[in-house]
Amino acid sequence: MTDAKSIRVLIADDFKVLRDVIRLHLERAEDMNVVDDAPDLNDALELIKTLRPDVVIMNDYLPPIDSAHATARFRELGFTAAIVIISMHLEPDLIHRSFLSGANGFMHKDEIDKYLVDAIRAVHQGERYLSPSARDAYNNIQK
Repeated sequence: MTDAKSIRVLIADDFKVLRDVIRLHLERAEDMNVVDDAPDLNDALELIKTLRPDVVIMNDYLPPIDSAHATARFRELGFTAAIVIISMHLEPDLIHRSFLSGANGFMHKDEIDKYLVDAIRAVHQGERYLSPSARDAYNNIQK
């Protein structure tokens, strides 16, 4: 598949090792092209502005703010890339706030190997995505 038809992905996480692992994982998908990665919010904002990725994979905390605030900032600046939040902590409140801020997907980091490619494809098609453990956490919100 040509790059013109690829889903252009930006990885934003403060841990380089995880960014590298995600990159290696996504390079196996024929329809995805990792355009770059960022360790913090400022770098992510600059790369989104210049590279215009289709999908941003973002840690639940992108220094110096959490994913809900980072997503809101991206949307305020008019960035339309779909956003998938990855997290080690499935806090229902953060999942809820991330979606309210404009995130398109949320998943546990332990599920990256099984579901990240599907999540990227889903949000790129305009769908909302929750991995199985994120869905369980989100459905268990105390009301």
